[in-house]
Amino acid sequence: MADRDYYEVLGVKKTATEDEIKKSYRNLAKKFHPDKNKGNKDAENKFKEISEAYAVLSDKEKRAQYDRLGREAFSGFRGAGGGAGGANPFGGFDFSQFTEQFGGGARRKRTGGSGGFTDIFSDLFGGGGAQGFEMPEQEVEAQLTIEFRDAVLGTTMELTVNGDRIKVKIPEGVDEGQRIRVPRKGEPAINILVHVKSHPFFERRGDDIYIDLPITVGEALRGGEVEVPTIRGVVRARIPAGTQGGQTFRISGKGVKRKGKDAGYGDHYYEVQVMVPKSAPDEAIDAIESAYAENPRANLRTAL
Repeated sequence: MADRDYYEVLGVKKTATEDEIKKSYRNLAKKFHPDKNKGNKDAENKFKEISEAYAVLSDKEKRAQYDRLGREAFSGFRGAGGGAGGANPFGGFDFSQFTEQFGGGARRKRTGGSGGFTDIFSDLFGGGGAQGFEMPEQEVEAQLTIEFRDAVLGTTMELTVNGDRIKVKIPEGVDEGQRIRVPRKGEPAINILVHVKSHPFFERRGDDIYIDLPITVGEALRGGEVEVPTIRGVVRARIPAGTQGGQTFRISGKGVKRKGKDAGYGDHYYEVQVMVPKSAPDEAIDAIESAYAENPRANLRTAL
């Protein structure tokens, strides 16, 4: 390290702009970051080396001093502990922070005062100063709105993140407000917050699905088989004779996949709604009226 020029370390010319220095460091930091090279001592040392170089070249005053004094200033750089008035022009910068931060597998966030390692990463990666900084490996937050059917049955969709098209596998049974984590090789993972559109007919309640099922007066009286739509296709189900409006029936296993490898599926419930025709022949109405054995509001008399 002692024989290498800081510009050489970052792979830039001495005339490089601040943006060029920052861009080069960002790329090198991603490549040699210890989180991506666990157990690789060479990569760890390389990361400390480029971080040290960036700490100087990203600071106008330190860069100017380095340009004037060159390796003479650098020769005492690590060992010097003097203040601003000492022989070492960089004595006020504590490079032990690099070792502390990346020598022992520390996490990505760290707080600190001005002029130190924190401020460098705050400037480079948009951190919050005393509130800590975000390393480039932090997850990328995203949101995705999907159809009700896709949430229940699962699907694969494409998501655009920073100009990149990412394929996202939507697991079967994902619900509103759940998060899906998409790892990416060599890039920050994507943490996706899922929103599910409402369905015009189906309603999800936990792992079960509910639907209102309209039937005719004749079907309610006679009973018989009717077609019941489910999220997994149409099922023929039997309506008992004399079914009342509001009665609810269950179809097993046609709901949402439960969590767990062998957890099975929820159920599908349909609540009957008896649809009365807006008009009918008088004889038909009389026939229906005569079928009532008692006043349907008889029980309400106790409330009077």
